[in-house]
Amino acid sequence: MPDALKIRNGMGKYILRKWLARALPAADAFSRKRGFTVPVAEWIAKRARILAPLVARSDGVTQVCHPERVEALFAGYGNNGGKREGTACWQLLFYALWHRIHVEGRTSEGDIMTVLEAR
Repeated sequence: MPDALKIRNGMGKYILRKWLARALPAADAFSRKRGFTVPVAEWIAKRARILAPLVARSDGVTQVCHPERVEALFAGYGNNGGKREGTACWQLLFYALWHRIHVEGRTSEGDIMTVLEAR
């Protein structure tokens, strides 16, 4: 595809945006990108006590962390921990999930709790 159809006036995906502008004008296809946030902090904080032992005792996390410190991190975060703790909890949670699925070969079906509880 020629570059002129991919980028025009510094705006990427030009041909796609042009089509979208005609097909769905309300989408404002030529507007600048906007970020969005996901309420991860709230989600983890509400479930910190449940997630703590599941993440701390997962095989992947026990290979790189002290389980009791991971549990303490989640417990502290559940009691209004800071952004740094939240980021650490998020990363540990998804590392545990990634390890369970891609290294251990476990199923990824079900919710997070189901995947982490599977033995």
